[in-house]
Amino acid sequence: FSPIFDPKGRYIFFLSNRDYNLSFSSSEFNYLYHQATRIYAAQLNLNEPVLYPFKDVSSVDEEGEEGEGSDISVSIDINHFDERVIALPASSSNYSNLQSNGKAIYYVESSSDGAAIKMLDLTKHGDPVTVIKGVSNYQLANKENKLLIQKGGDYGIIDAAANQDLKNKLDLTHLTVKLDPITEWLQMYTDAWRILRDWFYDPGMHGMDWQAIHDKYYPLAKAATHRTDLDYVFGEMAGEMNAGHIYVNAGDQPGVERKDNGLLGAEFRQHKSGYFEITKIFAGENWTPSRRSPLTESGVGAAVGDYVIAIDGVSTQSVDNIYQLLEHTAERNITLKINDSPNQKGARTVFVKPIASESQLRYLDWVQSRKAMVERLSNGRIGYVHLPNTAIEGNRELFKQMLPQIGKDALIIDDRYNGGGFIPDRMIEVLSRKTLNYWKRRGLDLDSNATPLIAHDGPKVMLTNGQSSSGGDALPYYFRKVGLGKIIGTRTWGGLIGISGNPGLADGGSILASTFRFMDTEGNWAVENEGVTPDIEVIDRPELIAAGQDPSIEKAVEVLMQDLKSISRNNIKSPDAPTDF
Repeated sequence: FSPIFDPKGRYIFFLSNRDYNLSFSSSEFNYLYHQATRIYAAQLNLNEPVLYPFKDVSSVDEEGEEGEGSDISVSIDINHFDERVIALPASSSNYSNLQSNGKAIYYVESSSDGAAIKMLDLTKHGDPVTVIKGVSNYQLANKENKLLIQKGGDYGIIDAAANQDLKNKLDLTHLTVKLDPITEWLQMYTDAWRILRDWFYDPGMHGMDWQAIHDKYYPLAKAATHRTDLDYVFGEMAGEMNAGHIYVNAGDQPGVERKDNGLLGAEFRQHKSGYFEITKIFAGENWTPSRRSPLTESGVGAAVGDYVIAIDGVSTQSVDNIYQLLEHTAERNITLKINDSPNQKGARTVFVKPIASESQLRYLDWVQSRKAMVERLSNGRIGYVHLPNTAIEGNRELFKQMLPQIGKDALIIDDRYNGGGFIPDRMIEVLSRKTLNYWKRRGLDLDSNATPLIAHDGPKVMLTNGQSSSGGDALPYYFRKVGLGKIIGTRTWGGLIGISGNPGLADGGSILASTFRFMDTEGNWAVENEGVTPDIEVIDRPELIAAGQDPSIEKAVEVLMQDLKSISRNNIKSPDAPTDF
């Protein structure tokens, strides 16, 4: 991938993933192969100088300067091409954005320390050198030995040589662009129409006359007087596809600067005194920034039943809503005056740092309440795992929640409200694991010494609803496919035409075309526009949820407890150590 010719058309340079560098997981005995990319080069024919290095590169460059607009004759000999491919002397890593001026190769290397532009001299043997750190976007000048780079919001021109920095930034203070919005929007309308036409998985466009669709909505695009009008038209045009995962993302348009108000990870009610009583404090994981619960941090010492007397010196009696005193305080240190009674006397002042969002705290509280419900209803025999999506967070929660519960007799896997993400074949692989053997260690029982470490052998069920979407559709489909257990709840969303990227629009907006569609192993279309139908339909009626019940979980426990009647738990104990040999 990322192929480029050298300027004289003598060589082709490219990136390729051909190395297998094994790296171990930190959470279990598992591994993957990464940093597989190297830089490769090949002579296009046997008449060109042998790589590496260019022994005659100087003479070629001096004698072969081409005039403006001149053509370069390129001869490619396909025979034995693979035999002319060599790896350039840069170790395997994560590379991208390959460019060359014929004397050197430039590329971006990404690592845990960030990105850097690097250079490999083609005229002599030597290791790669760093041109500039912290930069991933650059363009090599066509003739001069210069690079145009972007570092954050800054731009500059540097030498295409080692050890550069962005000392002289381009002054863009007075750089303006004058454009005619109507002209730009009409071009973007045509571009969006073309993107759907050329990237949608079905070239037949689900039977639609795509030119007629263009003509149908063009008058609406022409009538647009605001960028949001164009997004509306895009949405209408995309809706003609009758397919999931076709999204419209806004582009260049004015917006109001958002100010994050502070939240304390708690719930309050106003006491008759006018002060606010703490009625609930959400437990957090204060070592994780997104799950920091301010009132539980060291030095605060707040408790349910305490009263917030003042915030930053302003009495809470002066407001009808406590959040009026938390405006624009997110991630800022403020003072709270709190007391265990609704009065000033005896109140103490503490420092807290409010958060901008309580969503993760409330999610964590919801999961813990579901887990406690399952624990209570099953007398501790059934475990519970919720998967918020099939992306990074969902995979993390699967490992994090499942490991402490592999000793449970049965498991409920909750796919409700799953927002999708990756295709979840790895997640099903984890859920499908069976214990292969145990290991006896000195002084230890067998519970934590199984292979594989994360595996559950007992019965399982999966919960779904109409907001189990995309990867959340695929997960229950796979769950049923591999025979892991019953699906309980309501039919899933039904969106399994996926996206893999396509060009954007001129003003930074985009319309995403769905590029691949789900088929079953018999060659039939499945799931898209259908969803996954549960084995047992249970509707989580809102009045029951509001009353503290959870019908899906209650049914899941009932089904699993029935299954466990015919299953005896296999409590393995190690035998006595052998004495005769």
